[in-house]
Amino acid sequence: MDSTTLLGLVGIGGTLLGTVVGAVGTLGSARITSRAQTTMDEQKARRQAYSTCATALLARRDATASLLDLFKSDDFNQAAVQARLQEVDEQRDSVARAVGAVTIEGPYRVAHDAGLAAKAIELLSGRIRDWATEVAGGRDRDELLGSQLQFALRDQGDVEEMFDTFTAGCRKVLRPTESDRPTRRGLLRRR
Repeated sequence: MDSTTLLGLVGIGGTLLGTVVGAVGTLGSARITSRAQTTMDEQKARRQAYSTCATALLARRDATASLLDLFKSDDFNQAAVQARLQEVDEQRDSVARAVGAVTIEGPYRVAHDAGLAAKAIELLSGRIRDWATEVAGGRDRDELLGSQLQFALRDQGDVEEMFDTFTAGCRKVLRPTESDRPTRRGLLRRR
């Protein structure tokens, strides 16, 4: 074998080695890019699920608070209470779907907090629903408020606390490096 042939074989070997190294690098880069894309897609799905759930919980919370305000109002109107009660009941399904999506996306702590917030809202709306039934059945509204309002106000405070816990958990999952910011309670609440 002469030196020209040997040099040609070394050149071909070098080309093959360069191709193999380049292919390995490309495949490694593709794997890293794929993993990063999957992580981004998961974060996007979580963000969407958390956002939908928070929106549904806020809407139902505000409708329930408005219902309680109607009940406490000096110009109490049974028909208006029934209409608002219907609105609150119609929101139950959207809250259940949203909490279900959060349960799928996880993690467990956030899903648990979403469920607790939904249950707290359901407890308060159920209490007010019972009041509306009692008043429609002839019970004096003022007497009912005198004996039961403190419990509804406690329930309303529980709703706020559980909603704040849920949203804080969402922020912690979506932005783990962000320090805890104080919540701005009442800022999003419709009056």
